[in-house]
Amino acid sequence: MRKFSFIKICFGLMFLWIISISNTLAFGNFQPTTIKKNYLKNEVVVDFTIMGSSIATQEQCVTYLLKRNPLPLLTTTPKQLVEYYYQEAGLEGIRPDLAFAQALHETGNFRYGGDVIPLQNNYCGLGTTGNGVKGAWFPSAQIGVRAQIQHLLAYTTTRPPALSIVDPRYNLVKSTDKFGQSLTWTDLNGKWAVPGKTYGQMILKIHEKILMEE
Repeated sequence: MRKFSFIKICFGLMFLWIISISNTLAFGNFQPTTIKKNYLKNEVVVDFTIMGSSIATQEQCVTYLLKRNPLPLLTTTPKQLVEYYYQEAGLEGIRPDLAFAQALHETGNFRYGGDVIPLQNNYCGLGTTGNGVKGAWFPSAQIGVRAQIQHLLAYTTTRPPALSIVDPRYNLVKSTDKFGQSLTWTDLNGKWAVPGKTYGQMILKIHEKILMEE
């Protein structure tokens, strides 16, 4: 069994290496994965960069959502929403499938239930601080997605967004020492969400399930 597990790990690392080469060619010096070894638990943890190309397909994203919530509370269709993620994130060089996984985490698979309501088109809790504070409102689903992507951009790079800024908190991040400092999703721990010690890991776990089509 140990030998079999070792072979599985080797194939997994080879797969990630292939992804790394292809994405590096597409996105310059951005390394798409950080492979971390936890020697206490003898396990390999893969942390993807925020910037890079998609790994999951749009169809996998839609399927994952509808398996968990056949009636998501959206102002557009699930298919169209996923298309917006791939358009908006692709324009900025952000991984669209992981940005969508973040939205799934933030909204409870678009069931909501917290301070934010579906009509806000706010898929990542922008501007909400709890205690009934609803946060930002956006005029359409696409603009809501664009704001989330721009907010991710603020954390991971200092270059400005390609389109006019619609994220109401972009300049707030820009004025802090967090601006452009998060390379990977786990780098968002304690930054995007506070204390958020496992914030990035929860997004990565959802993304893993999207890929595995669970």
